[in-house]
Amino acid sequence: MQSLQQKASEWSGVAASDAFAIDDTNLYQTLGGIQPFIDLSTNFYNRVYEDEEEWFRSIFANSKKEEAIQNQYEFFVQRMGGPDLYSQRKGNGNLSLRV
Repeated sequence: MQSLQQKASEWSGVAASDAFAIDDTNLYQTLGGIQPFIDLSTNFYNRVYEDEEEWFRSIFANSKKEEAIQNQYEFFVQRMGGPDLYSQRKGNGNLSLRV
């Protein structure tokens, strides 16, 4: 059975030794900038909003897909070593520090 770290390495293209070392690795640079995060977030939310289960789609009924995509990719970009797009637009990314 393949470990989660091995799968993460295979799927992301990041070396296995770095797969869980996001604090030591700038994944924003390693993955080539903002586009992989936009693609990931877009793919995720397209699947969420097109899910066959009504109860699941209803969880997101009061949010706009475009805003959800932007929030997610900006948060990931910031957390993975890129510019602080999320904080500039939404405030502190740490929800426990937001007022």
